[in-house]
Amino acid sequence: MSSASAKGAIHGGAATVSTRAAHYVLNNPHGSKIAQTLPDQLIGHGIKPIAQVENERLRRNLHRAFEAWTDNADASGLCDFYAMQHQAARDVIVMGEALLIWSMAPDGMPQLKRLHPEQLDRSFTKTLSATNYAVQGVEFDRTTGARVAYHIRSETGHCTSGYMAGDRGLFLSQRLPAASVIHMVRPLVPGQVRGLSWFAPILLTAHELDQLADALLVRAKVAALHAGFIYDAEGTGGGYSGTSDGDSLNVSLEPGTMSVMPPNKRVEFSAPPDSGDGPALAVHTLRSMAAGVNLTYEQLTGDYSQVTYSSLRASLLEFRRFCEAVQHHTIVFQLCRPVWSAFMRWQVMLGNVSATDFMNPATGLQTAKWLPPSWPWVDPQKDANAAIMEMDANLRSRADIIAERGYDVDEIDRQIAADKRHAERLNLNPDKPKDTPDAP
Repeated sequence: MSSASAKGAIHGGAATVSTRAAHYVLNNPHGSKIAQTLPDQLIGHGIKPIAQVENERLRRNLHRAFEAWTDNADASGLCDFYAMQHQAARDVIVMGEALLIWSMAPDGMPQLKRLHPEQLDRSFTKTLSATNYAVQGVEFDRTTGARVAYHIRSETGHCTSGYMAGDRGLFLSQRLPAASVIHMVRPLVPGQVRGLSWFAPILLTAHELDQLADALLVRAKVAALHAGFIYDAEGTGGGYSGTSDGDSLNVSLEPGTMSVMPPNKRVEFSAPPDSGDGPALAVHTLRSMAAGVNLTYEQLTGDYSQVTYSSLRASLLEFRRFCEAVQHHTIVFQLCRPVWSAFMRWQVMLGNVSATDFMNPATGLQTAKWLPPSWPWVDPQKDANAAIMEMDANLRSRADIIAERGYDVDEIDRQIAADKRHAERLNLNPDKPKDTPDAP
């Protein structure tokens, strides 16, 4: 499939795939597991910023101000900014894209409001002017190709409760400038405008797995329903009772039934081949599904019975490399960086940061280093020893190793210094060995 045809397939089928994926997540245990595990791994307790300014006092003040802002980041008041990261990641995974808009609190504080991605009007595709055009609700500058605006509806239109003729204006799209919108999407092909659910490669496979499970379950139920048949030579038995449908008789089967057969009547059951390979086929299907969403089989199923330390570590290393790519190329770039920019502009308005300093790229106020949570390793002792060896050989810096674990080296150093001062104040010396009693 060419890039152009792939783009057309995504634009034409993304809405249907999104709806089916959302249904699968809500109604299937494996779908629910995928939708929970991937955001947990990508976001964890939150991707946090480290200000890139040399002034330690200013950096510490910015970190405290940002932490205070995170509790008020959600305009609905339901969660903090890090939970919104988790929600946005889940929306991208399940529905292919996340949609948030900026609003302003009465005191001027910037806030985010999470919208359903389908509120971005897919039907809005038209030429708007000689310089602008819109594709599925996203408006572009014809010269530069940049996104300049989004056409968003107040409601998704999926719920019809309370929908009256006079309310039709609710479903009309409103034009919002691109700076007021965060549209997070993982682009797969050039020219792609809207996102595609990560469940797209596995929905058909998941449906076939459900059919296999249903067939195996029905076979097991039918095998357990009959206790036996009684053949009555006098013909007093009634056999099966049910509803005739052409040449078929729809009967009700109950466990432990002893059915009395009329004269010259016999029931024969078909003898299909044994489905002993059914469980193996199910495992193979689940492995294919795990590969389709970039999870390991063990993460998808919770079955760790067949793994070894080496195989588990190798699979986790590959999975974590995938997560790092999504974290930095999609989540940090499309969500976290605009949030930091809005936060810093608010700090300028409050007078906490000089506008001149903020506009100067050399000060580092316009950027932040975003640190995902550290990965818990299978064998932390081996990894700690490896990090120490790298530092001793001058292959890596201590700051880099600490940042890789999701922490700020300055904060760690302050905590260590505080611990030492606390120990000295209480006349504690953890490095001194305890006195041992003399041998008799």
